[in-house]
Amino acid sequence: MGDPGEGSKTKLPEPDDCPVSKLYLDTENPRLREAAATASQEELAQLLAGYNLEELGESMAELGYFRQEPLLVVPDDKDPDAYVVVEGNRRLAALKLLADASAHPTDGGNWAELAQRAQENGHDLSQVPILKYERRENLLEYLGFRHVSGLIQWESEAKARFVHRLIVHHRFTFEKAARVIGSRSDAIRRQFVAWSTLEQARKAGIDVSYAVDRFGVFYRALQNPAIRAFAGVQGWTDAEPAEFSPLESDSLPAFTELLGFIFGPDRVIRESRRLDELGRVLAEPLTVEILRQSRDLDSAIRELPEDRTALIAALRVVFRRLTVVNGQIFEFEGDADLLTEAERIQKVATVMIESLRG
Repeated sequence: MGDPGEGSKTKLPEPDDCPVSKLYLDTENPRLREAAATASQEELAQLLAGYNLEELGESMAELGYFRQEPLLVVPDDKDPDAYVVVEGNRRLAALKLLADASAHPTDGGNWAELAQRAQENGHDLSQVPILKYERRENLLEYLGFRHVSGLIQWESEAKARFVHRLIVHHRFTFEKAARVIGSRSDAIRRQFVAWSTLEQARKAGIDVSYAVDRFGVFYRALQNPAIRAFAGVQGWTDAEPAEFSPLESDSLPAFTELLGFIFGPDRVIRESRRLDELGRVLAEPLTVEILRQSRDLDSAIRELPEDRTALIAALRVVFRRLTVVNGQIFEFEGDADLLTEAERIQKVATVMIESLRG
């Protein structure tokens, strides 16, 4: 079967019906974390429970299952009569929870009540429509376009996990991944580097859970060159695909410290808009030490050396304003007050020039 995204050009085949009991949730679902790889089907349903499953259950109980939305599946390796759902895991999780009220999530979901309502409304949810594909690879392009750059987008963390998997497990180049997803290769590379950094740190025993939970903030932090330099993150602009480790072994302590500054219990920023200020502090050894001791970003900022770019900009503003004044000053020849102010400016300018000349 071809690309499921070709519906505008090629009529899709009529879906088959399959018992829900023969459909398995996908352990490779990009929404789920590493623990999903060894999780049971009940545990996977629990992991997905946070993704508005009960709203889906409500809809199915009232309206049934829409045949226009078949689950996209591939054969299961262990059971020749079963399938793994590659696209539609939220729907399948809701169906499984409706089928087995004892597996309801611990958040107080009313799955037994919803199952009873579906039965009263005459909806048989024991089997659903599926479209079969021979291999997972046949669905990668569809998933990328639909969930990374399409209308039904995953969270930033799931997008990055999917990009990382395309490159590491399926050996996509950055350029091919960009074409598949509908993005740019440099954006794909940055997502890959960011997720590779967390993967490497996690395997080294560093707790990266907070960075995963707030991956958008972590990604934004790595966009700052000074933050990357402090943490020892390499390859942001020149990484190669395949086996890539962004962190040198001796930079792991600094990376751990960075996670503490941003996400730790005594973190130094509360708003992502201050990440660039953090970058300025991390670029100076003196202010880094102040930050370590005080855990106060503002205290560290006050000790920063003057920024050369800001000084140049300030001098240019003063010059432009003085030029305007100079064009009007002839009208006030002999004005003592204006002369006093001009002499004050002259003295300051003389001191600055002498300082700069050394």
